[in-house]
Amino acid sequence: MRLKKKIRRVFNLILWGSLVAGAGVLLGFADYEQNGTICRRLHYDLIYGDSDPLITEADVDSLIRSATGQVKGKPLYQVNTEKIERILRTYPYVDDVHVYGTSNGDIFIRIHQREPVIRIITENYKSYFIGKKGALLPFLPGYPVRVMVATGAIPDSLFIQGQRSSTRKVPDVVQTSALLSDLYYISLFVSRDSFLKAQIVQVYVNQQGEYELIPKVGNHLILLGNASDLEDKFNRLMVFYQQGLNQIGWNKYQIINIKYKNQVVCSKLSLR
Repeated sequence: MRLKKKIRRVFNLILWGSLVAGAGVLLGFADYEQNGTICRRLHYDLIYGDSDPLITEADVDSLIRSATGQVKGKPLYQVNTEKIERILRTYPYVDDVHVYGTSNGDIFIRIHQREPVIRIITENYKSYFIGKKGALLPFLPGYPVRVMVATGAIPDSLFIQGQRSSTRKVPDVVQTSALLSDLYYISLFVSRDSFLKAQIVQVYVNQQGEYELIPKVGNHLILLGNASDLEDKFNRLMVFYQQGLNQIGWNKYQIINIKYKNQVVCSKLSLR
């Protein structure tokens, strides 16, 4: 009997706490409605990470106004923050968003932008980005983005098929095609090393489906081969840079081949 009484008492306390919390929320909305708290300002916190800005306050404001009308000047109880979040999530370059209001009439909008790691240029010169988390993103003319560029045998059909087959708003390149997945992992590996990020500016897909890297410093081409064993291949390249080219000069060879395991094969003859 004592145990039953204790259980009942605990249950009543939990129920009472829930009712009080719920009443507090209702009273909060009631206060907004009764005192006519007006939205005074919208505060934007745009977090770009390591990327160049690809979404601005003006972009966010335009998206909100097109979906919900003018927010500033509205009573707070009429501002649907969840709807604003849903609208902003439809924008390809928005990775995450949080919108909330305060009792003094301010609305805060915090957005984490997707970070491109590589720009893809197809055989027909269509451009796309791949984001840091593997998202396939549209190209934005007029927004300079300093990332590695991929060119060569990259058909337009990869993007069309990927966008049609994906049920997501933003397709995942790892699930779209092996080629895009390879380019994503190569660019991700390069972007995580400060030296490689500054040195490797372009990846070229040749007709055999292998990858060639074009550096910023040095008159040479790096033959990567396929996208397997990237850590081993780039480790050998780094050792060769430090212990080889630093001693004999960065323009000594035209070809640096790191395709084969445990080897760095150099040539003065260009393959093209």
